[in-house]
Amino acid sequence: MEEVELKRRLERMQIQLYRLVEQRGSFVDPQVVKLSQQIDRLVLTIQRRKMKERVQ
Repeated sequence: MEEVELKRRLERMQIQLYRLVEQRGSFVDPQVVKLSQQIDRLVLTIQRRKMKERVQ
């Protein structure tokens, strides 16, 4: 997946997270935590790709 696609996916997930927190009313709701962790992994993927590009 290209960087632009990854960033779009990240933006969609962040909006989804915002809405989910509003619905659930809690940052510790299991679904909120799960989505937050998925976002964290995606952010790390994007960062790793950028670091790899800089090294090459």
